[in-house]
Amino acid sequence: VLHRLQASSLTPQRNHSAHLIMPSSNLSRRVKSVLAVTTALAAASLLFASLNKDYRPFLRTPANDEQEHRQLLQLNSFNDPKSIQTRTPSPTDILDQARSGFMHNTQWCRPPEEDAFPAPPIDYNQCENPQLIHMDINGGMTSYLNKILKVAMWAARDNSCFYINEGLGVLNEADGGKHFSHSKLGYRLVDGQDTYMIPFLTRYFGQMGLEKSRFEEMLASGTYDVITPSPSDINHHDFGGKASLTTNDPKKRFEIMSIPQLGYNNVERLSLKKHFLRRMFRINADVRDRACRRLASQGLDDEYMALSVRRGDKVTETSILDTVDPYIRLAEEGINSHFDGKVPTMFVATDDCSVMQEFRDARPDWTFVSECDNASEANGFVYKEMKLWSEEQTDAHFNKFIAEMIGMASARYWIGVATTNVSYWVYFMRSLEATDDSFIWADPPRVPGLPW
Repeated sequence: VLHRLQASSLTPQRNHSAHLIMPSSNLSRRVKSVLAVTTALAAASLLFASLNKDYRPFLRTPANDEQEHRQLLQLNSFNDPKSIQTRTPSPTDILDQARSGFMHNTQWCRPPEEDAFPAPPIDYNQCENPQLIHMDINGGMTSYLNKILKVAMWAARDNSCFYINEGLGVLNEADGGKHFSHSKLGYRLVDGQDTYMIPFLTRYFGQMGLEKSRFEEMLASGTYDVITPSPSDINHHDFGGKASLTTNDPKKRFEIMSIPQLGYNNVERLSLKKHFLRRMFRINADVRDRACRRLASQGLDDEYMALSVRRGDKVTETSILDTVDPYIRLAEEGINSHFDGKVPTMFVATDDCSVMQEFRDARPDWTFVSECDNASEANGFVYKEMKLWSEEQTDAHFNKFIAEMIGMASARYWIGVATTNVSYWVYFMRSLEATDDSFIWADPPRVPGLPW
């Protein structure tokens, strides 16, 4: 509406049938006053609209409009019987669900094969394309999980294999440094010596990509063309970038895509990415069960709201929200729109546990729970300090973090910030049925070329 108003106000309007010419000296003071007031009101209105534009709620596509664009999301959209199989719950399943309680019955607290759209693991060894994609994990956990997801979908579509290098150095002596890796996620400085926690990702998750031995076999064969895409290459690939999340244009958000090798045919982009993530990102059963027990112990026995607060080292990278007021305001809106006015339990996921007191001071009558009660990061997560962590500290941090990811993805309503990769990862962890009007930015993303 604003765009139409602006267009109409800037387009010259002509009436060729008549012309009214009035010398300015003949204009009465009253007419001048009316024109001045009208002009001022119009200018104020446009200014208010332009100011509000940067703070408008983002990704709040009405659920009915969103579902209209997701009509292709049907079981027959995934037509590979080896990949997708319907499954009827047995009486034992139903009994187990009744006993386990709300949290244990959420999607991420159960095996992927038990989803309504079952999500069996991907066979990463099936690749006919001689292109072999090599990547390292030179960044934080969700930063590189996002990149791994994009590369995995890229490889699957092109029928290629990919390998995640978690160590340091070149691929082989003949490589000449062309494909060099330095995995900062597992890098540790112990007694002044560079060391690596290898393997790192499989401490917490199932295998993603080729196993090291298989990669070395393929490399030694000399029949594969190894490429190491840069972060820019990954982000500009068809399955990369943030375009589907940082626009409300249905043609971009719900673009139809396919990965025939895995049986995905003509599936809209967001659902395809969500379902592929579920197949690729398989939290180890012991890690998953531990996380879900921790969440259940916090009293999450009904639909709840998640609040994601990122501070820590982000204060050195970008502006952050230094007050919980935006969260409270948006939470109150969500309570009315999605919880029938009844205040739910608030699950707070944060790298700065001092924020818990801020929330409780702001709304003493609300219930705020957090993994901070199980593991404290009172001073905020600082990525560059990870190299000094012991294995015990590393496991403590990532077990807390995985519990938070599950807690955020399982929430009925989520409020968070765009200045962390965690938010984008959690968006795709949410269920296929989750609608965008329950995923709210407290600070709308600023994207070059887009109006926010």
